[in-house]
Amino acid sequence: MNKILSLVFAALALAAAGAWAGDDTSTEQENAFLALVLKHSDSQGGYTVVKPETRLSHMDGSDAEQVKQSKKYVTEQLAKSGDDVATLVDRLYERNKKSVRLTLKSSPKDGYIIDDGEYAKYFKQGGGGWEKWHEEKPQAHGFTTVSLPVYDEKSGLLLVYIGTQYDWLEGAGFVVLFRYEKGSLHAIGRVMMWIS
Repeated sequence: MNKILSLVFAALALAAAGAWAGDDTSTEQENAFLALVLKHSDSQGGYTVVKPETRLSHMDGSDAEQVKQSKKYVTEQLAKSGDDVATLVDRLYERNKKSVRLTLKSSPKDGYIIDDGEYAKYFKQGGGGWEKWHEEKPQAHGFTTVSLPVYDEKSGLLLVYIGTQYDWLEGAGFVVLFRYEKGSLHAIGRVMMWIS
């Protein structure tokens, strides 16, 4: 009997450890969806640079009133697609309450690389900013931030935030609603969260 209890507790501990690991980094399923979200082709060989830490727009997640208003705005805007998205929006905000580190691997052939600090350095003291970025990395078309995606298997709906800054006053961020079918994502709605 003690052996069986020990095995049960060991299994529960492993399951809990797996669940906790998902809180601090992106999961395999989240990575697979993000790879589809970020994938694009560029005939000139260009790519976007993805920040390694997730974020849901420029919102302060600790400001309960701001979160409430943002969720309401996103839900109302995406409801125009005809889909019931309220639960998915709640899940998006819940999963992205705190920033986590992406475990997604770079894929230059698919048009994205995860920054290892090589690009963030341009925005540190004396880094040269966008001017130096464009001079030294002309194939790098923007600095992209993503949230962790949330997916509803029953409806096939996926919700994610993606925002890209291209220069000091050129960029935008959106919460995008996709339908996932046969390994592909099809955008069916989006809500602008910011523009510069």
